[in-house]
Amino acid sequence: MRAARRIRRAEEDDESAFVSMTDLMVSFLFIIMILLAFFATQIAPRDAVSRQRFETVADKLTDREQKLRALEEENRRLRRQLSAQDGNPIERYNFRSAELRGKMLDRIQKRIKAADTSIDVSISRNGDALEFKGDGLFESGSYAPSPLGRRKMEIIAGILREELRCFALGERSSLASACNPAVALIDALQVEGHTDSTGTDVLNMDLSSSRGSAIYAIMVSTSPELLGFRNLRNQPIVSVAGYGKGRPIRDNNTVSGRDANRRIDLRFIMFAPPEEQFVPQRIEDLPRLRQLLAAGPVP
Repeated sequence: MRAARRIRRAEEDDESAFVSMTDLMVSFLFIIMILLAFFATQIAPRDAVSRQRFETVADKLTDREQKLRALEEENRRLRRQLSAQDGNPIERYNFRSAELRGKMLDRIQKRIKAADTSIDVSISRNGDALEFKGDGLFESGSYAPSPLGRRKMEIIAGILREELRCFALGERSSLASACNPAVALIDALQVEGHTDSTGTDVLNMDLSSSRGSAIYAIMVSTSPELLGFRNLRNQPIVSVAGYGKGRPIRDNNTVSGRDANRRIDLRFIMFAPPEEQFVPQRIEDLPRLRQLLAAGPVP
């Protein structure tokens, strides 16, 4: 028994050490990014720096930012894993739910690219959303999707219709332990519109909201089954949000950064138990949880 405890303690120490090392690597890459940006401004006066040199430095920063995002995601994964090992049922459930969401997003991304290689889709930095470049969906300055963009969203909607069945409730649900052993449930699937920093705040907010609504309309008209998916509170999971320029994922001072920030996100928000009694142990627990949630507000 003592030997087993020593082994487990050693494993936890190793994992904690790896998390600390990951923190150091993230900090180191962040410092490098700052230094690169500083030296880029020192190469020559701002108005004398060639566009080619500026774009070269910007590309290097983008590459390091991608590596930083990968390290941060690994760091978060390890921290969730450590939290799940402390015996807390809520932390353990949230960890397994995040893991299943990550696998689902990876699967959806691969299916989208297999269906149409021209669709520019990536998984968000936090591992909770699919990001689609707006340049491949909309005409410049327009909220209405282009004919090609509409076709792309129809493909995406069809894939979502199939993938959501095991992570949502409702008439079209096919929730089963074989595809969802942790009973991880989607609480909301937000269709989010985002813009770059060009233009006024009011214009960008209106444009992002209109684009999100237009994509939502295409998705539910193409695959009306999406409207039937429900969360534990029996609410539709698909919704719309517009954030204007408020949530950039790249630097708006570069062309490539603005291109990336003009985007549509599909954000998957998972059910998070507010208390231990709300943690689903198996699929048969869901009617009980629904009654608890319907009984009144929870903390």
